[in-house]
Amino acid sequence: MKEVGVEDIQKELEKDIEMGEKMVEDGKKLVDEGKTKLNISKEKIKDLGDEASEKLKDFEKKHHEDLDRVRKESKKVMQEAEIFVRKYPMLSIFSAFGFGYLMGKLMRK
Repeated sequence: MKEVGVEDIQKELEKDIEMGEKMVEDGKKLVDEGKTKLNISKEKIKDLGDEASEKLKDFEKKHHEDLDRVRKESKKVMQEAEIFVRKYPMLSIFSAFGFGYLMGKLMRK
C-alpha cells in the first residue's frame, strides 16, 4: 500500500481549489453572458411591443369610420330581425326549424 503524506494531500487540495476557482470563474462568465442575452432579448421584445402598439393605433385610426359603420349596421340588422320575429312569430319559428332541418341534412352528407 502506498503511503500518503501531508504534502500529497495539500497538493491534491490545492488542485481541487484551483479547479473550483476556475469553475466559479466560468460560471460567472456564463451568468454575465446570460444577463447580456436577456437584456438584448428584453429590448427586442419591448421594441416589438411598441411597434405592434403603433400598428394597432394606425389601424384603428385608418379604419375607425369602417368599424363604426359595421357596429351601426350590425345593430340595425339585429333590430330589424327582432322586429320581424315580433311581427311574424309563427313564420319565424317554422323558418328556424326548416333552416335547422336543411342544415342537419347537409351536415350528414
